[in-house]
Amino acid sequence: MSDRLSEHPTFNSVGKPKKGGDDAVALTREMTNRLRLNEGQFLSLLPLNRTKLVGLKSINREYRNDEATRAAKIAELEAQYEQECSRILTPSQLSQLQSEQPASTPTGSGNGLG
Repeated sequence: MSDRLSEHPTFNSVGKPKKGGDDAVALTREMTNRLRLNEGQFLSLLPLNRTKLVGLKSINREYRNDEATRAAKIAELEAQYEQECSRILTPSQLSQLQSEQPASTPTGSGNGLG
């Protein structure tokens, strides 16, 4: 019986799909418009974006009182995400994605600047 139920999407108490899935779809659609993704790339990036957003939420919740560890975990997650994107995107798409992402180094993190 659990196999039958596991095939269905997870719903929250109001009967709508969980927000993380909606956010991942919106993010992937935005990337499709910006980077001109094809259908195969969209389908490959969607689960990757879901994983990234769930990971970010988990890191922010788990390390909310430890800024240094949170920043390190987020940087690690971003590096993994970028590595996976490099397998899916063309070099020009990857370059465009990297140039449009905000700098992930927090201010005053001991990077020798200022």
